[in-house]
Amino acid sequence: MSKVVLVTGASGFIGSHLVRRSLGDGYQVRALVRKGNARNWMLQQLGAEIVEGDIRDPRAVARAVKGCDLVFHAAALTSDWGTPQDFADINVGGTRNVAIASLESGVKRLVYVSSFEVFDHVGLERLDESMPFSLRGQLYPDTKIRATKVVREFAAKGLSASVVYPVWVYGPDDRTLFPLLADGIRKGQLFYWAFHARMSLVYIDNLVDLLMLAATHPAAAGEAFLGCDGYDLTFEGFCRRLASGIGSPPPFIYLPYGLTLLIAAMMEGYAHISGSEKRPLLTSQAVNLLSSRALIDSSKARNLLGWQPKVSLDDGFRRTLDWLMGIDPSEWKAK
Repeated sequence: MSKVVLVTGASGFIGSHLVRRSLGDGYQVRALVRKGNARNWMLQQLGAEIVEGDIRDPRAVARAVKGCDLVFHAAALTSDWGTPQDFADINVGGTRNVAIASLESGVKRLVYVSSFEVFDHVGLERLDESMPFSLRGQLYPDTKIRATKVVREFAAKGLSASVVYPVWVYGPDDRTLFPLLADGIRKGQLFYWAFHARMSLVYIDNLVDLLMLAATHPAAAGEAFLGCDGYDLTFEGFCRRLASGIGSPPPFIYLPYGLTLLIAAMMEGYAHISGSEKRPLLTSQAVNLLSSRALIDSSKARNLLGWQPKVSLDDGFRRTLDWLMGIDPSEWKAK
């Protein structure tokens, strides 16, 4: 009998690719998704068992985890805009629910999808897994830090768990990185604010390879791994590639970093005062995220697990551009 795999956040970018890969590897796959999600039908057609429920509901999570051998926890509020309560309830509380259910159900391995944003990727020149977490007063990275600590807490109680810190994840069906930046380039709204910032990328198939190793390799238990393809690409270089692919001129304007942060703070302040639920055009988290200077050292995953990114930067870019150009430009906005 094949093992049963649970994927939380199965309707999302990373989660849906995990579902496909797990099914392809012969696992029985269970998908925890919110009721009424438009992609539930697609997951069901792929062959996944649908469990409808909210990650914030302990009973729904326990029902989904029961009987599973492996759990991939990819569900999260990943936006750079939202309420503190939602970020805390989904990212931290949801992770605690998954960890409790996994420990009580005796799952063989919980794999938590964290983020490289838990580290100071702006101030440091190099990052590896030994670096301390860096709280910075931003909802997404700070709640991912708290959630990662929850996983560590339950690992100390006997839960077999591993953590993966992806950098920017891209590939077909990415609804954030490529579409959002392509939309800004096409409209002439994108500009630079940090000279030669690093654009650390991991192609979705390469990340899924790492996540599968984190779930199945004996040496991965109790460990954490940065997931990065390892190409030294600047943000300017990324934008030039993307602009060329969509047939638009690349950005050329530079604004001072401090001024850009001030503009972001003003936009965020106006959105809060006006009560808008819509994400501002620029946020402080986005400014920080696209000012990264750290060289990401993913040698631990390569040396300990034998992980090797199979899809090159050129192939990954081509595949993602082929997908992007196949959808209407009106949809080139973050979802």
